[in-house]
Amino acid sequence: MFEKIIAEQNKHWISVKQETSVPREKLENLRQYLDKKQIVVITGIRRAGKSYLLKQVIEHLLRNKTNAKNILFLNLETPYFDEYKDKVIYLEKIFEEYISLAEPQGKIFIFLDEAQFFKNWQVFVKAKYEATAIKFFITGSNSWLLSSEYATLLSGRTIHFELYPFSFSEFCTAKNIDTKTKIALAANESKIRKILNEYLVWGGFPEIVFLDSEEQKSEILINYYNNIVYRDIIPRFGISNIRQTQELAHYLLSNIGKTTSYNQLSKLIGISDKTVKEYIHYFVQGYLLFEVSMYAPSIKKQMANLKKVYAGDVGFTRALGFSFSEDKGRFLENIVFLELKRRGYDIYYFKDKKECDFIVKEGKKGMNAFQVCSLITPENRMREFEGLKEAMKKLNIKHGTILTLNQEERNGNISVIPVWKWLLQKDN
Repeated sequence: MFEKIIAEQNKHWISVKQETSVPREKLENLRQYLDKKQIVVITGIRRAGKSYLLKQVIEHLLRNKTNAKNILFLNLETPYFDEYKDKVIYLEKIFEEYISLAEPQGKIFIFLDEAQFFKNWQVFVKAKYEATAIKFFITGSNSWLLSSEYATLLSGRTIHFELYPFSFSEFCTAKNIDTKTKIALAANESKIRKILNEYLVWGGFPEIVFLDSEEQKSEILINYYNNIVYRDIIPRFGISNIRQTQELAHYLLSNIGKTTSYNQLSKLIGISDKTVKEYIHYFVQGYLLFEVSMYAPSIKKQMANLKKVYAGDVGFTRALGFSFSEDKGRFLENIVFLELKRRGYDIYYFKDKKECDFIVKEGKKGMNAFQVCSLITPENRMREFEGLKEAMKKLNIKHGTILTLNQEERNGNISVIPVWKWLLQKDN
């Protein structure tokens, strides 16, 4: 019944080399959990490379002498499974046919790609987790993969990672530019600065990075956007106001980095502020965009203030018609935001008399402050520095950073750093 599709999706059983693209930085994190019992869950925006990341884990296992037939990879989004996805019993049937077909011996590694397409997948996973020596890796394109409906059943059994489109470091690797050492950075600076502009305009989706045609890039990005909205978000939450959903998403992605309120958006789109809040929550769960609150000492005050929104990838903003040349500073700000997310920070913006783009926290390690400005000029210099200084003073932050396209200087306890250097320095 399922033997053919199982064999087709597991070509590593017959020693066919996997095409795994650019090595992902997240791979090292996943390797650390290969010997742990926890279920590894990887969520992230569609087409960020989750499937390839799983295949890179599989390649690592094979290089370390894991029996190929002890590794089962299943893409549950494939159309072949559509007629079976409403009954979890079919996952058990697939597993039984895998055992019969491959005859694995010892510990089994199961990779379920886009698990949310199979109803009640978590019931199958929990049962196998409890009863057998199976290591699970699960991916999903939605953060609700670990929402309350699953959390109780899998509580205490999972370790969660988020995967984003290529970082700038991965982007450079894809372009065959070495950035691993200080010598390489110095030797390749002109190349790095040249491709930074492409990264700022088109973002980091792996498929987009390898295309030359801007027309093809736009078409594919719009297709990604439509899939997230019309395949993930609208059906998942039973949204009936399709036109308003589209208008809201389009408006937000065209106004990245700007403050707004649910009430303002309600009047603009023509739906209640409660519905606006719900829809934005859905967009965030689908990784289409992210919402940033103003820093305040209490969660209640954070919720009451205006929000900022950033795209899950700047390519969406470009593909939907927003002009890069008109305001490259906002594209730059979005890139910095996504990198801060990759580095695991809690992110806020600061506003009192003046404004600072990002206040970030990492657990109990304290706070850092970042200002983003494509070009510091005599006209904006005071605004950029004073906004950062006010945030540092109010929040007792000892050192601040201004990220620019190419400028570099040190001004007391404030560092001005070219964004490409900061993006490639992982210890910042």
